[in-house]
Amino acid sequence: MILELMIYGILPCLGSVFLLGAMFYGAYRIADAGMHGLRKVNIFHWSAAVIYVIASVLLSMLGNTWVNLCSVLCFPFVAGWVFGTSRTFLVPDLILAAAVFMTDTVVTVGYQILWMMGVLYLNSQELAYVLLVIVSRMLEFMVILLVAMIAARKGGRRITIRQAVLSVFLPMFSIFNMYCTLYMMQVYLTPEAMALTMVNLVMLIGLNIYFCVLIDIMSENRRLENERNLYRQQALMQYQYYEREEEKFEESRKMIHDIRNHIQAMEALYSSAGAEEASRYAGSIHNMLNRFRQKYYTSERLLNIILNDKAAGMQRAGIREDIKVGELSLDFMRDTDVTALFGNLLDNGVAAAAESRDGYIRLRVNMVRQFLSIVMENSCDREPVKEGEGFRSRKSGHCGLGIANIRWTVEQYGGDVQFSWKEGVFVTKIVLVCADRDPDGL
Repeated sequence: MILELMIYGILPCLGSVFLLGAMFYGAYRIADAGMHGLRKVNIFHWSAAVIYVIASVLLSMLGNTWVNLCSVLCFPFVAGWVFGTSRTFLVPDLILAAAVFMTDTVVTVGYQILWMMGVLYLNSQELAYVLLVIVSRMLEFMVILLVAMIAARKGGRRITIRQAVLSVFLPMFSIFNMYCTLYMMQVYLTPEAMALTMVNLVMLIGLNIYFCVLIDIMSENRRLENERNLYRQQALMQYQYYEREEEKFEESRKMIHDIRNHIQAMEALYSSAGAEEASRYAGSIHNMLNRFRQKYYTSERLLNIILNDKAAGMQRAGIREDIKVGELSLDFMRDTDVTALFGNLLDNGVAAAAESRDGYIRLRVNMVRQFLSIVMENSCDREPVKEGEGFRSRKSGHCGLGIANIRWTVEQYGGDVQFSWKEGVFVTKIVLVCADRDPDGL
């Protein structure tokens, strides 16, 4: 009696809970691959998921195929509500549920065929049933991982062959391990042996989950490393651009200095002859040359070049600029990080202000004791779309990497950044710790 309860009662329930948990995990990976950040799931959402799992397990005990099918078809709607995804994710979640149901059907039919052919043979119907449950759940788990990987690849994430092979390897090993265990149990089947087998099965399930999470961490680390390399490359390119701009400014200063000398000599000659028209002409040339001069914002050479470059872009776009920089030193920051931080910050502000009715940007940069304070306000008529800890760009082809780069740079210097929007104004507040440190060593 105890043995039958363990085989036909506890084992199927354990397998169903594992399967539904794996399906929720697969739906989470699909949503995360498509949205790059999900809402925070609270206890209320998890409670609803637990209720759905319990109800599905109880219904599965009826043994009715149509009831099980209806339960599976309800999964995409439950998963979408739990994770807060849009309706577009109903299709991949439905594909996931259908793949699981079809796998269960194929495994059951295939198992019976192999049993009739004598390929799989166990001298006990109880052990045969245990093997069928284990094989079904492990193969369904493998299918869930593969569907989630395909969705992640469609979402722009790189999935290597090694990751796919590792995802398949452990479930297949678990099936082989359990088959060998059950084959050995044919000699003497007891409740104690079945209890040890279930403990072994639970540990194998835990190992599969751990291995799956480990692969996810490896994939996420690879993605973050690629983003970091792209950020470094972007920052280096921007820094090289501003270096070339500085060289042009230096050449312009030399040229302007030589031309002014010529004009002064010309003014002296004409003044002696009393030519007022020539004097006015020389004055107009002076005014024209003044336009080539850089505006002074700060003694920090690179930051001054960046601000002048962005201010020129604001002027062309018809954006009012109000930039004030106090006495400060950026020696604690690398030049590429200065470029990435202020370049991305101002680029985002200019993009939003250019689409506003009365575009403006107000920037304040000051040193407060051992902290660098950066506060920027810019007009932004439309409320930005919040996504995770950042904001999603409204422009096609843009992924909001500017804000991600800002956040990443600030974190390298032990700082904090906050973004907020209210009544058409987007505010960015940044605080950096002004200490000599090596960001690469963090």
